Amino acid sequence: MQQRLIAGWGSVVLAALLAACGSDPSQSDGVVAGPYVSAHRGAAAYAPENTMMAFRNAARLHVDDFETDAWQTADGVFVLLHDQTLSRTTDCSGLVTAKTYAALQACDAGYWFSPGQGTTSPDDALAHPARGKGVKVPTAEELFAYAASFNGAYRPTVTIELKNSLAAARDAEALVSLIQASGIQDRIIVQSFSAIGIDRVKALDPTIRTLYLTSQVPGAEYALDYAERKGHDIVAPSASLPEVDADYVQRAHAAGKEVVPWTVDRLGDLQRLSEMNTDGLISNFPGCLLQLQSRLGVSRMLSGELDGDDSPICKS
Repeated sequence: MQQRLIAGWGSVVLAALLAACGSDPSQSDGVVAGPYVSAHRGAAAYAPENTMMAFRNAARLHVDDFETDAWQTADGVFVLLHDQTLSRTTDCSGLVTAKTYAALQACDAGYWFSPGQGTTSPDDALAHPARGKGVKVPTAEELFAYAASFNGAYRPTVTIELKNSLAAARDAEALVSLIQASGIQDRIIVQSFSAIGIDRVKALDPTIRTLYLTSQVPGAEYALDYAERKGHDIVAPSASLPEVDADYVQRAHAAGKEVVPWTVDRLGDLQRLSEMNTDGLISNFPGCLLQLQSRLGVSRMLSGELDGDDSPICKS
């Protein structure tokens, strides 16, 4: 992972001062003031989630990390999709795990996207600017290759989630092989709500960074304790959990763990969690955090590959 300066809110203020003086903090040789910016599903508010269009747009915004989800198809190809079913985001139906990769290529992965939705929710009343634009369900290999193409000062990382909890160990083994062949192993993080999945990743290759996701169950405290015992690198509790406070972050840091809450879309929440000295923040609206850090260098959030009204920078 690229070097990042985790320096609290004072550094965000410093970044703003530097920007005012004509310096661009987004070009600071990979050093980021404040929490790193992770584009949830490729910044789902600004482009069709978990598509290459979304990741290209996230790179245009200069996010620090591409966050995504992975399932294996019936013929063993890792594809990027949040749901096991296809109907919420595409014009296809059925289980992604029951389809071949070739069959998935007939699906329009931008079919239900509407600008400004935190995550896609089918609504016939909204605009759908990505329909018929040839947006496909991409593979993990495609995203790894795209991230690897950035080998200068801008070197985004990839955080990829093992989704299939019923086959977490099997999927972990296949994903580790892909990561080892990617050429950017040091820039890929494997995350999961399944402890079995990330445990298997660490057992196969301890050098791969792992992130333990958690919500109400088993909770942030348990996740931190488990990460300490099992050697996982990052804990990512839901930002809504009451135990996620400055003390929690401090104890995680004392244990050598990073804290990256999800999913944070509103300006006030991004500011509050930044002030806790979190290491990263996962957002559907990453432009909001980039703007807060004085690192947003563009005015339009919606993918440049799409026409129509722009998305709000932050969730209202």
